[in-house]
Amino acid sequence: MDFRHMRSFLAVADEGSISGASGRTHLSASAISRQIKALEAELGVALLERSAHSIGLTPAGEMLARDGATWVAMAERMTERVREVARGELIKIAYAPSLAGPLLGPALECFAQLHPGVRVQLFDASTMEMKNGLRRGAYDLIVTVPGGADETGIEWRTLRRLPWRVASPASEDAAGPVLLPSLDGVRLLIYDRDEYPDYWQLLARVFDGTGARPVIVGEFDGWTSLRTAVEGGLGIALVAGHDDAGERIRLREIDPPPDPVCVSVGWRSEPPLGAACAVLVDEIVRAAGK
Repeated sequence: MDFRHMRSFLAVADEGSISGASGRTHLSASAISRQIKALEAELGVALLERSAHSIGLTPAGEMLARDGATWVAMAERMTERVREVARGELIKIAYAPSLAGPLLGPALECFAQLHPGVRVQLFDASTMEMKNGLRRGAYDLIVTVPGGADETGIEWRTLRRLPWRVASPASEDAAGPVLLPSLDGVRLLIYDRDEYPDYWQLLARVFDGTGARPVIVGEFDGWTSLRTAVEGGLGIALVAGHDDAGERIRLREIDPPPDPVCVSVGWRSEPPLGAACAVLVDEIVRAAGK
């Protein structure tokens, strides 16, 4: 079946009229009528019940309207995948810039020399977005912190272990390691607990048994907004890594140091990792070891 004919029919089914479908598809009413008649001729059935003042769906038309949208979406995805193959293999990587940014640049530079025909797309995403996107096939690789209630279907390779630091405004008169009990009652800035559930669980373990109960005064969707809030003096934050903290933020060690944060690269267990993806994983691991 012709995609154009199906799209026109689905537009009529959704809008309830050819004129409405015309406005939606930016095709003339006569063009839509011709396409639907061609579709009916191809299938050998009537899809529309036409009268002088209205249009309805026949039983066959109702079935096609119900299932046709799914078929068209699948066909369009397949078309795009075929075009991607023609353009060259595409690898999609989602990552947390604060954790993986320093690794990906050198890894991609080496990978491009080995596989110049493979294209790579990068996506800045939260932990939840990464894992959900990986499972549904939106990403091929993710670079983040493993953990959480459901890790099924994901394989991991460890890249680096990052120590926790207390981030505070550089203007504050503070130096030396931070004792966790001293953070009782302080204003704490954190990553959004819905988008970064693993961070929330790790943070809870850091404070467990210390007697410290900081006051959460802000939740943020990423490092850029969290850093801005710290720079503005809205509170302090506990972070891992962040070599890019900048001159306006002071990063202080914690005494005794909590367990470090494990940054890893992950991929779907099934289907098996492709050859180019496997090489890219090796390059990311190699960059992390330098």
